Amino acid sequence: MSKSKSTETPAATTSEWVRHGQSKIHGGGLYAKKDIPAGTRVLEYVGERITKKESERREGKRRAARSDGDDGCVYVFELNARHDIDGDEKWNTARLINHSCAGNCEPLSIRGRIWIVALRDIEQGEELGYDYGFDFADWREHPCLCDAPECVGYIVNKKQRWRVRKALAAES
Repeated sequence: MSKSKSTETPAATTSEWVRHGQSKIHGGGLYAKKDIPAGTRVLEYVGERITKKESERREGKRRAARSDGDDGCVYVFELNARHDIDGDEKWNTARLINHSCAGNCEPLSIRGRIWIVALRDIEQGEELGYDYGFDFADWREHPCLCDAPECVGYIVNKKQRWRVRKALAAES
């Protein structure tokens, strides 16, 4: 008897810490169901484990879809030097966490898994967010709507936001 891969869609990932709701940042988001202490593993970011080469292929496909007017959201997460996690799965609840330039969470790779971990105490009802860490190279492709005081208007990792400020100032 040979085992075949299940065709059933996995159930959505859940966490005692979060609930889904409408977000002013981008469509839907995740909110604290109850107070979350700093350092808590809130939710695992799950999806298909893919090679870097496959990740590049999917990024090309995403860019093409975006130029055709599709959403173009990025769900691929760097896991390690050889693999990434493609979280573009409806059952990956963690993919609903929006970018925030002043995030209250951070993604951490722990023993080959990606966990969303609370950076600080998060109050019940607060929207979860983390810095997506996008590179400066494609900054114009990713407008940011987080409205945090330190937001530069684009989703770029914290260490490179000065470059966006400089580029925008040069345009003024």
